[in-house]
Amino acid sequence: MSRSWSDNEGVSALNRAADGLTALASAAATRGDIPHEAVAAPADLPIQDLPAHIRFARIWAERNAAFLARRQSRPCPLCRGGERTTWFPTQDGYRYDICEPGGMIYIPEVVHLPVWAQYFAELPDARGHLRAQMEGTITAVAVEANRTRFGRYFSLIRDRGVTLAGARLLDIGSYTGGSLRIAAEFGLDAHGVEGLEEAVQFCHARRPELRVALGHAEDLESNAFGGRFDLITMWETLEHTLDPLRALRRAWAALAPDGVLAISVPNARNVQCSILRDYCFYAYGGYQGIGHVNLFTPDTLRRALGETGFDLLHIETEFGTDWRQVAYYLQHRFDRIYCYRNLVRHGAFTESPEPELAVVLNWLSPALTHVENALLAGPIAVALARRRGR
Repeated sequence: MSRSWSDNEGVSALNRAADGLTALASAAATRGDIPHEAVAAPADLPIQDLPAHIRFARIWAERNAAFLARRQSRPCPLCRGGERTTWFPTQDGYRYDICEPGGMIYIPEVVHLPVWAQYFAELPDARGHLRAQMEGTITAVAVEANRTRFGRYFSLIRDRGVTLAGARLLDIGSYTGGSLRIAAEFGLDAHGVEGLEEAVQFCHARRPELRVALGHAEDLESNAFGGRFDLITMWETLEHTLDPLRALRRAWAALAPDGVLAISVPNARNVQCSILRDYCFYAYGGYQGIGHVNLFTPDTLRRALGETGFDLLHIETEFGTDWRQVAYYLQHRFDRIYCYRNLVRHGAFTESPEPELAVVLNWLSPALTHVENALLAGPIAVALARRRGR
């Protein structure tokens, strides 16, 4: 008679595997080449407003040829030159290259902001979906999700010795002000700057208590808000900037001496990104604005910070690989993977995995997430750095 997944031997084997992975994570946490610590973190990577992504992807698939034809070339954002090789083309019409000298992963041909302004001007459906997406960011559910995530970030900053109460904060890339609202709960004197004019107008109309101004990370004036800041945050912003080193130098100039910069970016070292590549949900060049045109690893992020006048204080990764997606990829069941192509084709994603696979993943995923984050390989990298010099 065949054995069931509920057999004691199977359960015992899964227990041993999970215990072994947890031990591996604990051992990996002692590596000292980058200052960090392994932390328990939620395994689920937050994907905001899936229906909006579906609508944007379908509009882009129908109309992208004219806009992709207006892409402009740019050099490696980290070393400004050097030999590069193509890593993979994205499903939304771009490609990622890897710079040979420093390992920076980036999109060398990008659609610039004026083209995106024309895109939304010409496509009222896209503009309407953008408004609906922004409305979704101020629901009670969204606010509570932000409180959990950004609360964790601000607690991390505070635990690293930064006084938050009364400190001046500038959040670059504020969108609709989700992190600014949580910053106020921590007693910060918070300002925001956002490059999407529609989002700034939305904040002024729907969240008038927040101070959000129109501006871009690369063009930030150091005294634009009446003085320098004690803390600057860039939550999932640097990967969207066409010139991330310029953006970091502008942030340096806007910080007070010994001020702190806190950033989060998608992590190209992550298993899901490395294996799935073009099937990875966050590997895209842009179908509703400038996409993830820079993909940092902990090493390239550390180099970018060092070259722009910052000393790294702390780096960690969070969340975990969706191992169902990896399993489907290895099984060549590509239609079940959560990616841009399936957004366009199906508008729906992964069904529940088979019972056997579900048992294995439910048992091992928490331990695998600990291993990933101990090795700085979680999907999102979070870094704190202090301004160097006067």
